[in-house]
Amino acid sequence: MGPHTAATGDAAGAASSEWSSDPDSPTATLSRDVPGASPVIPGHVSIAPRALQRVGSAIVADELRVSHHDVRVDAHDDEGRLALRVATPLTIPRLDAATEAPAGGVIGTVRSLQETVTRRVNEIAGRAVSRVDVTITGSQLEKKEELR
Repeated sequence: MGPHTAATGDAAGAASSEWSSDPDSPTATLSRDVPGASPVIPGHVSIAPRALQRVGSAIVADELRVSHHDVRVDAHDDEGRLALRVATPLTIPRLDAATEAPAGGVIGTVRSLQETVTRRVNEIAGRAVSRVDVTITGSQLEKKEELR
């Protein structure tokens, strides 16, 4: 099979998976191992790395309330699971805001982001995430209309 191999079903409908050895070519697999997935139908489904990166970028931008243009996400295959590298600015509360700082500060915010990205990528793309490495590239003040 080629470098972008995904799940296929055999004559009995059992799922089998082969993953690319190319770490820069993650592909998605829909199989009986994915919660909520439909029964395996012969054929394959793959999600291009660029699509996975965009999904990750949208999740990060939404969670941190930053522009998706400021977020960079790289997706790589990690022995059949997805490894993500995220570079993003962080929105911080205004000093005069009535809201409290997030629990755990910056580290708590990043840990929460990692959990959210892991869960949402699995829900949206059906991919198990092995790791989410986050680099904070800067900070921006929360806009007054964003205050909760």
